[in-house]
Amino acid sequence: MEEELQGIVDFMLPEIESKLNYAPSTFKLWFGDFKLIFLDDEKAVFTTPTNLRKNILSTKYLSYIKDALKNVVGFDVKVEIISNEKRETFVEDTVEEKVLTEEEKRENLEREVKIKTILNGGGEEERKSLLDEYTFDNFIEGASNKFAKAACYAVANTLATDFNPLFIHGNSGLGKTHLLCAVINHMKVKYPKLKIVYKKCEDFMNELIEAITNFTTSSFKEKYRGADVLLIDDIQFIAGKVSTQEEFFHTFSYLYESNRHIILTSDRPPHEIKPLEERIRTRFEGGLIADIQPPSIELRTAIIRKKSEAMGLSISPALVDYIAERLHENIRQIEGVVKKLSAFRVMYGEEEVTKESIDRAISFVDPENIPVDILIERIIKKVSSHYGVSVEDLKSKKKTSAISNARHVACYIIRKLTDKSFKEIGIIFSRDHTSIMHSCDTVKINIKTIKNTDAEIKKLIKEIKEM
Repeated sequence: MEEELQGIVDFMLPEIESKLNYAPSTFKLWFGDFKLIFLDDEKAVFTTPTNLRKNILSTKYLSYIKDALKNVVGFDVKVEIISNEKRETFVEDTVEEKVLTEEEKRENLEREVKIKTILNGGGEEERKSLLDEYTFDNFIEGASNKFAKAACYAVANTLATDFNPLFIHGNSGLGKTHLLCAVINHMKVKYPKLKIVYKKCEDFMNELIEAITNFTTSSFKEKYRGADVLLIDDIQFIAGKVSTQEEFFHTFSYLYESNRHIILTSDRPPHEIKPLEERIRTRFEGGLIADIQPPSIELRTAIIRKKSEAMGLSISPALVDYIAERLHENIRQIEGVVKKLSAFRVMYGEEEVTKESIDRAISFVDPENIPVDILIERIIKKVSSHYGVSVEDLKSKKKTSAISNARHVACYIIRKLTDKSFKEIGIIFSRDHTSIMHSCDTVKINIKTIKNTDAEIKKLIKEIKEM
């Protein structure tokens, strides 16, 4: 069960990180070595290394943790965070106090199976590592990524030196990391004696800082310069880091001159990575540069079909097209939606994929991508609840101070978050377009003249997007 519990955390952390939008080092400071050690239908217990982290996570980040956990397991539970020094006591107390009935054991077993199904995308007994899942065989090829895949395969299969270094660039979520992992998996089989070193750029920088601090730079250099193949993901983070660029330049030069293989990924081409030393930029541009573009409608459709088939999901052709039209920039989001639909089936028994379930799944993985009608419904519901008026009153002809104020705010937020015209918003509230213009102008004036109004509106908008 321990592996499945940690698998849940592996799904939670990217969601929390995207919402916080912290620098990777800051996020790791608080969420590094964050573990789930207990879960039932009422309570979840997480551990973290120190009391300081426990206190920070429990006070500042608890709501993020609870929301992310609910999105994975499908239900609300009480969350407790303890430090590692309390872990043994908790486990002992749990064993002594919790005597399970046969019915509880059966329910726990069913829950384990459900969790495994979600994490595995199919119910395999052993959950594969992320690295092992990414191969050339399951990389879905299209016009937007065909060249990058062919270049990676050439290096992995024949150790093609003409492509050294290989520099792959494209926006986040388009498959760059998948290709790096595919290279590694292929090389491990075909060239098992090769020494392969794969690192995120951030980890490379952190290791260098640690080596400098601990006077172990010689072992650091030995590790990286001893590689037969060096793969660095997200190399754009080297920009502006003088010491890191210096060490990377010498490591790069040593490997290149020794005919070792270097593969790099970035979210932008070399000439757009700034500030970057000219000598490093010219080395990046001295090999083969391959870009990955956003997927075409045909590729998006193929990805949805293949991923849904792998998870045993039946999605009608019309709904496959609907997903492909809604998500057009990011392959990772497409995969996330299919996984979320699979989770709905397991946790809620939703055997049939519907337009409504797709909208819900998309709102989880891409809070900005919400259908306008659903977004307007959320705005009205949230504003009504916040100001203590009913939805019926909000849409009525009533003009009491409380109702009018709430209505002004609802009109303003709808106008801000959607492309609805004043006339279209007026139809929702049974008013003409001049009344809606007046509502929006009133809120704009209040933001400038009444203290805390701006913060209140921003908080409402944030909560609406997270509903």
